[in-house]
Amino acid sequence: MPPPAATVIRAALLLLTLALLFAAAPAAAQTEVHRCVGKDGSPVFTDQPCSNLGARSIAPPAASSSAAPQGTAPSTGLLCAQDMATLRVAVAEAFNRRDANRIGGLTLWNGYGSDGAVDNIRNLDATVKQTLLSLEGDEAGGIDAVTRIPGGGGASRHVHFGVVRESGCLWLRPPA
Repeated sequence: MPPPAATVIRAALLLLTLALLFAAAPAAAQTEVHRCVGKDGSPVFTDQPCSNLGARSIAPPAASSSAAPQGTAPSTGLLCAQDMATLRVAVAEAFNRRDANRIGGLTLWNGYGSDGAVDNIRNLDATVKQTLLSLEGDEAGGIDAVTRIPGGGGASRHVHFGVVRESGCLWLRPPA
């Protein structure tokens, strides 16, 4: 005997609901990049919440939030570069330590999905492993990190970072 029409409709609605849930699962899996400070004080970038790593969140405010008054640090507790001299020192230290996470900590990632941020961190990792020769530029034009190309016979490479002021801090934008 065939099932009543109400049972067929319920089964179809259940299957439709399950299909919609599974279709939404990949979108939910695309997480944001969490900016954290580890227990040792070093910056960490992860797809997991900072608390899962025993770290403290240092994410800058979202781009849509109102900016803090000029010269004030964001309320996240982040120690950030408030002037070009501080930003240059931090970038130079990241190169000296060969620390892509430190460069990532100086970077404003708004507008980059997790895939874009991960790709940029991989590129930054390769970049900071090169010897830094100089930092050139200013807030208006951005910073060029001039590096020695390994095995390049003394040839150099310019990696351009845009510089933006957000929430009283100067941030790098990932190289194009």
